[in-house]
Amino acid sequence: MKKAIIIGSGIAGLAAALRLKKKGYQVSVFEKNDYAGGKLHAIELGKYRFDLGPSLFTLPHLIDELHQLFPNEEVDFNYIKKKTACHYFWEDGTSFEAPADLENFAVKAAEIFDEKQKTLSKYLQNSKMKYESTKSLFLEKSLHKSKTYFSKQTLKAILKIPILGINNTLDQENKKFSNPKLNQLFNRFATYNGSSPYLTPGIMSMIPYLELGLGTYYPQGGMHRISQSLFELAQKVGVEFRFRESVKKINHSNNKVTGVTTEKGTHDADIVLCNMDVFPTYRQLLQDIKAPEKTLKQERSSSALIFYWGIKKSFPQLDLHNILFSENYKAEFEAIFNNKSLYEDPTVYINITSKQSPQDALKDVKIGL
Repeated sequence: MKKAIIIGSGIAGLAAALRLKKKGYQVSVFEKNDYAGGKLHAIELGKYRFDLGPSLFTLPHLIDELHQLFPNEEVDFNYIKKKTACHYFWEDGTSFEAPADLENFAVKAAEIFDEKQKTLSKYLQNSKMKYESTKSLFLEKSLHKSKTYFSKQTLKAILKIPILGINNTLDQENKKFSNPKLNQLFNRFATYNGSSPYLTPGIMSMIPYLELGLGTYYPQGGMHRISQSLFELAQKVGVEFRFRESVKKINHSNNKVTGVTTEKGTHDADIVLCNMDVFPTYRQLLQDIKAPEKTLKQERSSSALIFYWGIKKSFPQLDLHNILFSENYKAEFEAIFNNKSLYEDPTVYINITSKQSPQDALKDVKIGL
């Protein structure tokens, strides 16, 4: 039986493990931590439970596909669709409960922001067009295979380049709204990949369609349940997990990967898949080969300052996802990306899992942040 080694048990590592197992490989996953899931992890502090890492769940069918690889293995994984995508708040008292569907969003946003519904509907339909025009190229196919660039879908995407917003920034794409609050609301989608709306290409205006068009979801048991359900499935079908065993080197010979060396020994494999970030992969695991310096020197995405608070109080005006906007959004991003510092009036995102999972907080408490 052919052997496959996966470095890292994050969500991509778990997905790869299941797909390779389905193809008949003997799969071993090496993980430096003592748990699977990577950033999709959780902690408990007293009587509070906190999801770590990502807090927004979209495209649940991609997780369903992994479970369906082994239909005879039952693993508990369920989720609900949210009617409200997010609650937005501004300093002047304006608030907006954003519906998680395109039509209702356009209607409600037109009322709150005194914007033409037609303008909003057109923007959201353009968001849908951009997503559907490029998802095959960027989400469903390998950019390392020549056939990807000669496909019918790629040709269609190329023909639409003039209207995809590639030559504009996201902020410029969003200037079409008369109300600056709407501009700010749609600019914030740049933060989904850690970029600035004043620098990232306008094609990023496709992201609202993921949340408002395809839906916002919540896994029963929290975001941590996504990674744990896949881990449980992988265990059931015979994937080997070697926790607390860090990979020190990816071995290769004659331009072919042959396995890995860990702190405990050398392991041979026909396939090695690395779920680490590209920078440490080349700098730490592939030190003896020429690295793609141009790629490694690219600007990194921004991070965030995160607090985990258990609060003995209920806030009925808040929901699962909440954003309190800065009064000067541009200055905030200039501070982060130009000055490499925190802005004095930062935008705050509040995630309250106990709104959906009451057990995440004390019995008489409705908030767990």
